[in-house]
Amino acid sequence: MKENRFSEYKDHAIKSLSEEIRNSKSIALVGIERVPGRQFQEIRRALRGKAKIKVVKKTFLKRAFEEMNIEAIRGMENYMDGPVAAIFSKENPFKLFREIESSRTKAPAKGGETAPEDIVLEAKPTSLKPGPVVGELQKAGIPASIDQGKVVIRKETVLVKKGEKISREKAIAMAKLEIMPLEIGLDFRAAYEEGIVFDKSVLGTSTQDFVNRLVSGHSMAIGLSLHINYYNRETAPIFISNAYKNAIAVSLAASYPTKENIKMLLAKGNSIAKSLEGKVPRGA
Repeated sequence: MKENRFSEYKDHAIKSLSEEIRNSKSIALVGIERVPGRQFQEIRRALRGKAKIKVVKKTFLKRAFEEMNIEAIRGMENYMDGPVAAIFSKENPFKLFREIESSRTKAPAKGGETAPEDIVLEAKPTSLKPGPVVGELQKAGIPASIDQGKVVIRKETVLVKKGEKISREKAIAMAKLEIMPLEIGLDFRAAYEEGIVFDKSVLGTSTQDFVNRLVSGHSMAIGLSLHINYYNRETAPIFISNAYKNAIAVSLAASYPTKENIKMLLAKGNSIAKSLEGKVPRGA
């Protein structure tokens, strides 16, 4: 009896997920590990009307992907490590990514976490009052001392390198210094839209970065076309301009007058005459 109920529940859940996928413009996968329940509910409310977020059983979601029989969407299975939720959205993946990323907030370390980036302390006075705290900071590897009645960090220090574990002592010291090196929130993994799976690294590209890449690609394409003498709408004006400049240079070198270069030839002759003027003896 229990097995039949579970089987019915599973079939219903898979069917429901398949319908959500079919009715969505894009589907995203997000990691939900260490996301506080309150923040999760706030994100859910913020997405209302734009997207639905569901904590899902990975086996059910995989089955739903398989039932869609779309090869690309099955690639989403590569982003299911750890606890995940699925977002079924009316937005495109780039807009959805920005919205989810903006919901992330800074948080203090408690010890044992991995540093997402180098944690660098600037050399400057702190708001801490002199006392035992100086010894606590020094024990954590922070070059602290007292100067003019203030606790100061004497020199810039990389307290924890990217990828290293944050020790309990360093976490306590950073909390005292009001340094919050972590971010909490949904870990956006990837999104699917119209046959394409977009990785987080692609979605994180800013509009300006995208424009810069287009400009750079266009410039490189023009350079290659010119190098191999490939004529097209973009390069034809450049080839014509270069040919004109080369023709003028050759006619000047050969002193061959044309209506385009006559002024330049006269200026060239005048310049040569002036340079010879001082070399000719007086009265010659």
